[in-house]
Amino acid sequence: MFFLFRKISFNYLFIFLVGLLILHFFILNDFPFFWDAVSKSERASWIYDNNFNSLIVPPEINSGHPPLWITLLAASWAVFGKTIWISRLLLLFVNIGVVYQILRFCKRNFIHSISLLFIFLVLLEPTYIAQTTGLNNDMLLLFFTLLSLNSIIKPNSFYLGLALTGLLFTNLRGIYLFLALGIIHLILERKGLIEKIRYFKFSYTIPILLFTVFCYYQYKTLGWFIINQTEGLNQHRQLVGMKQILLNVLVFIKSFLEYGRIFLLIFLIPLLFKYYSKNKLRSKIIDRLIIMIVVFTIVLFTGVISFSNPFGDRYFMIIFLLAIVLTINLLIYLQIKRTKVITGIVVLGFITGHFWIYPPTISQSWDSSLAYLNIYKVENQMESYIDSQKINRNDIGTSIPLNTRGFSTFLTLKQTDYYSGIDLDSNAYILLSNIENETKDQELNYIRNNWKLVKTYSRLGVFMSLYSKEKESYK
Repeated sequence: MFFLFRKISFNYLFIFLVGLLILHFFILNDFPFFWDAVSKSERASWIYDNNFNSLIVPPEINSGHPPLWITLLAASWAVFGKTIWISRLLLLFVNIGVVYQILRFCKRNFIHSISLLFIFLVLLEPTYIAQTTGLNNDMLLLFFTLLSLNSIIKPNSFYLGLALTGLLFTNLRGIYLFLALGIIHLILERKGLIEKIRYFKFSYTIPILLFTVFCYYQYKTLGWFIINQTEGLNQHRQLVGMKQILLNVLVFIKSFLEYGRIFLLIFLIPLLFKYYSKNKLRSKIIDRLIIMIVVFTIVLFTGVISFSNPFGDRYFMIIFLLAIVLTINLLIYLQIKRTKVITGIVVLGFITGHFWIYPPTISQSWDSSLAYLNIYKVENQMESYIDSQKINRNDIGTSIPLNTRGFSTFLTLKQTDYYSGIDLDSNAYILLSNIENETKDQELNYIRNNWKLVKTYSRLGVFMSLYSKEKESYK
């Protein structure tokens, strides 16, 4: 075990991690787009199919997000062909960039030199690992966030401007991250925790100007920007009442506790109390990390709780990663004797976090742990059964997004391949799974209690169950 705590060369470690990511790519090279990533595939397909005539997709599929990730997807297809593995090859390069930025951040923000165990503790963060397997734009967003932080800590106005521009053009959440980074930069500079960046104002003003031009162009093209004005597509950008705000607060707190992160907080909170109560001397690195975490948390908390847009754990990846780095530094700085034991408990918590499955009536952030990968085996088994029983898919109602496979797997669907939506009065069959959060609890409980279970398949807690109508109509 001792070698895990020894200093390790940055270059050797990076090469080793790149090797793991390449292995990871070959294992998952045919895994489809999942959940929110499917909408990115749909938009990228529109750009690709229209020969890049416009990067502003039509309002019926446009949620207001800037087009950087979907344009990169479409461009990679144009060069190498429209396949899943090409999409994953693009993700591989982004993953490598993220790992490089994480290593740079740890090298500059570990009180002691990089050790193998501490680096793996950071990289074992469950939601981060899950997102390395997804084809959404969150890894690109994380890359630009980390590049921004690294460019603030070791001043580089060019890379900072590039990273901030990338944030704004990757996702609307980049606006919050841009704001948080600006506040962090200002506080760290005022407190003397970083060197001043020459010409740093241009690092912020140029991205703002470019994003303003994009918003104006989108407004001239669609008649709106950021918030889609099409009825039925703008429901996720609405302000909510106090009841929903309180529910959002609970979801926010849950995000910081689930998938094993509770084991990190159990140690981090007491360590912070000890740091502030028993130490007159302060560590610049630790103070810097605390400021980063507090600012990111406040800005993102304010940004998500007031709106109707559902949010998941992946929104807060940067906070989770910073919290791990902070915990490691506190263990070292406070000279905690049981550092190895604490580290082992957190590692075990992170690994077992991928097996946390909630009851079907509790919404789960499925793309925030590796548990979702089990659905593909289950889905193949269920579809083979449906085919063997010659059941018409049009007679099956479901909320599982099986009709999006034209964009998730690039499969050409025939009319007989399409499933119906859930209508308990007209459906002959209902297909349920805990992989989706759309089916209402009332409907879910009614089906499970009043319909006949025909067949079910499950894998490590992820299930798919087929029910047939047996009793009176739903009322």
